[in-house]
Amino acid sequence: ASSKASSKASSKASSRPGSAAALSKSMTPLSKLGPTSGLNPNPKPPSTPSSAARRSLAAAKPAAKPKPPGVGESGTKGSQVTVGGENIVSAVYVRRDVIVTGFPSGALGVWTVSHRDATGARCHPAHDVVTRWTVSMAQRIVDAHEPGPRVNLNDGTTTYGGVRAMTMRADGATMLTGGADGWVHTWELADGTIAVVGRPKTDGPGKPPVERRRAVLLRKLGSRERRETAGPNSFKISSPYANEPPPAFRAIDCRPQNSSQRRAREVPYEFVMGTNKCDVWEVEYKRGIDHPPTIGVQVYGHTADLYAVATHPTDPDVFASCAEADRVFLWNANERTLARTAPVGLVGRSICFSATPVPRSSTHFPDWRPVNRKDGTEAKSGHHLAVGGKFGKIAILDGVTLQPLVTLKDVGSAVDDLKYCGGPRAMLAAASHDIVVDVYDVDKGYTHLSRCRGHMAAVTHLDWSLPMFPHLPSRRVLQATCAACELLYWEPVTGEQVLENQRDARWESWTLAQGFPVMGIWEDGSDRTDVNAVDRAKSGQDTFDETTGAVVRADQSAGFAGDLDRAGYVVTADDFGKVKLFNYPCVFNDAPYREYKGHASHAMCVRFSCDDRRVFTAGGHDRAVLQFTTRGIRRDEKLPEYAPAPEPKRTWGPIDGGKAYGWIEEEAGARSGGGSGGSARNRRP
Repeated sequence: ASSKASSKASSKASSRPGSAAALSKSMTPLSKLGPTSGLNPNPKPPSTPSSAARRSLAAAKPAAKPKPPGVGESGTKGSQVTVGGENIVSAVYVRRDVIVTGFPSGALGVWTVSHRDATGARCHPAHDVVTRWTVSMAQRIVDAHEPGPRVNLNDGTTTYGGVRAMTMRADGATMLTGGADGWVHTWELADGTIAVVGRPKTDGPGKPPVERRRAVLLRKLGSRERRETAGPNSFKISSPYANEPPPAFRAIDCRPQNSSQRRAREVPYEFVMGTNKCDVWEVEYKRGIDHPPTIGVQVYGHTADLYAVATHPTDPDVFASCAEADRVFLWNANERTLARTAPVGLVGRSICFSATPVPRSSTHFPDWRPVNRKDGTEAKSGHHLAVGGKFGKIAILDGVTLQPLVTLKDVGSAVDDLKYCGGPRAMLAAASHDIVVDVYDVDKGYTHLSRCRGHMAAVTHLDWSLPMFPHLPSRRVLQATCAACELLYWEPVTGEQVLENQRDARWESWTLAQGFPVMGIWEDGSDRTDVNAVDRAKSGQDTFDETTGAVVRADQSAGFAGDLDRAGYVVTADDFGKVKLFNYPCVFNDAPYREYKGHASHAMCVRFSCDDRRVFTAGGHDRAVLQFTTRGIRRDEKLPEYAPAPEPKRTWGPIDGGKAYGWIEEEAGARSGGGSGGSARNRRP
């Protein structure tokens, strides 16, 4: 019992922080210092020196030498040399063995690269085989940029924007950095001396020595007394939109030298920047480096995924777009520039121009003053622009000035499509995820007329017929499709479903992905969501004359589309980023088409201009609007001549390693004797 108690006591004592077992192995116990240690088995601990003695000892120590930048300090703030687990969001080579990185905190890091071969010796990466590649931080500048606002990542976490844009100038001695704080700074690369911790000592205890080494260091250019905001070394960029934070830079690039500048060893100071708002800025010295630069936006971009684009009903040079953000854009297609932009007060999902001008009304629109787009003079009527929200609501804006007029709150979920109709009674129809279609009377201040119920899923597309039904109150029929691929017809004023067959109806537009005239646009194996948008060209279709109040039949020109009634063209946008052009009506299985590429994501919307000379597409996640020019779509244009495609030559043989058989098609280059450039293309039957 006594032995067990003593063992427990000894183990308990050894676990205390002050016990001998808890001491570091590098310390020598007093019992091993000599034979005199056994004379006094319980020596008293040494007395603690007084405060006066401590002050005298501290004064007797030599003063510490100032450390070069790189060990514990950098610039004006103290920091550690190690990264400390912080992510690196950008990197650029400034020399063969030097890398500069950017951090989310706004700091910059200068790293020295070491290349070694199999023997561990230093080697040159261009001439030797590198087996080990290591980096070590030489300098950290913590106050290079501010961290900026927080950024939401795809995994649900958040971080700061930091420094994500860096580039070297053509002189090889200066570099530019752009941060999330809206600043662009110029840095000079210079050789300097840093202090690094050397190898640990082997002859006893003590701190490892500090070694001095040569390294490349960064130094911010510009005056410290006067902070520059417009160059030539620092630039402060403000948002082009009012009451918004400065843009966060994501990319930056300098203008390269031309041949004359290389001969004269001149450095171009112009550069461009890309922001998190998808805008492209340019800093240009039009009058030389001695004069202030010209800073402006060269390309305006959408700030979120782009879902909708709308063309003006009478002006072929005007179209509008809205992304999943609270801003709408009005563009000039001829000049390819942004005409106007304004906040809309909701997250946009769909957009549409009114089919006819809306008369000015002091009762329903008291603060509205319509103006002409070209000269800015006051007008008696003007077009409206309706924007459907992702989370409900519909905003009505002026089609020229983007002045907010009315906000409709009947819809409580995403509005996927909006359509105006013309006379004799102007109405607006909204298709939403409420599984209904809401109809509004435009001339009466968007009074809610009806709600069409009957679909089994979210309503995705809708179209108006021409006013050719005199027995109906509105003389029009509304057709709509939903996510369940239902095609239903409605009387818009009463909201009742029309059960009669509408195969002889004439439609003002056709944007439905389902229906008899477009059943040939679907490829084999495609599902019901592959085709996102459809639009039919206006050429060859019947129209409604507002002056006479009659339907005008289309002129079937001789030799155009085989002299078929209502023949024309239809364009589609699909999930594969492709834009396809079909004949209309497209009723054949595997109908022929022409395919056009350009989007890097799902193509979500496509629209013809009012004169059919252009096609506009919205690219979804790539946030881009593409503009295509048509050839041969209009009746007054000469059809383009195309060389006939060569007859396909194919043979039946083994494919996929010889286990599966199918038709083997040869490329045109291989059939024409193009040598080794041709290759066979395998296709399963």
